Amino acid sequence: EEVIQQGRVMQEALRRFVPGAVAEQLASGAEPEPGEREVTVLFVDLRGTAHFSEGQPPAEIFSTVNRYTEEISAVVNRHGGAVVEFNGDGMMAVFGAPTLLERKEQAAVLAGIEIVHTVRVRTGTGEQPAGREGSVGVGIATGPAFVGNIQAVDRKIWSAIGNTTNLAARFQALTRDLGASIVIDEATRTSAEAGAGFAAHEGTLIRGLSEPQTVYALPFDPSE
Repeated sequence: EEVIQQGRVMQEALRRFVPGAVAEQLASGAEPEPGEREVTVLFVDLRGTAHFSEGQPPAEIFSTVNRYTEEISAVVNRHGGAVVEFNGDGMMAVFGAPTLLERKEQAAVLAGIEIVHTVRVRTGTGEQPAGREGSVGVGIATGPAFVGNIQAVDRKIWSAIGNTTNLAARFQALTRDLGASIVIDEATRTSAEAGAGFAAHEGTLIRGLSEPQTVYALPFDPSE
């Protein structure tokens, strides 16, 4: 009984430090299968943290960002996505791996919309910087990626690597240029049936790509 209890404690500790879906597979005795998979990748970035952090004690900054990441990661989990990493005030999530997910594109778009709404609600409480900079930028792209464990010197890091991941990150950065809350690609828009509210931007130049692309953006609306 003591050994079983120790195993449960270790599993719970594991779940706190790796993506939930990965922890579940490891707990069952199997590592996530590496390989190419079609996924939908979501990047989100909290705007205005540099201005908000100015003059604030580090503990207060940490507490605020911690509440933000906890809430948006809960949104991702509710929609079936896996949070891969946090990077300061940013987050990367994958839908469709390591666990297959039907209508992953729609799940990612719905998660993105809920994240935008969640941060706006918190902004209204005064716990985030007010105005446009107290919002988020979300980038979503769908396509092939290689998913699996990346070997670091002291641990393995599960992630999704490839052009789809790069596009989602660049779409997130593009939200500022387009005055948008969310930017998605054609593959995501078609599969998610996310036409309502998204405006097409033809001939958009994206860093790293030689040809302009058509992207779809949900405009920033501070009144929502």
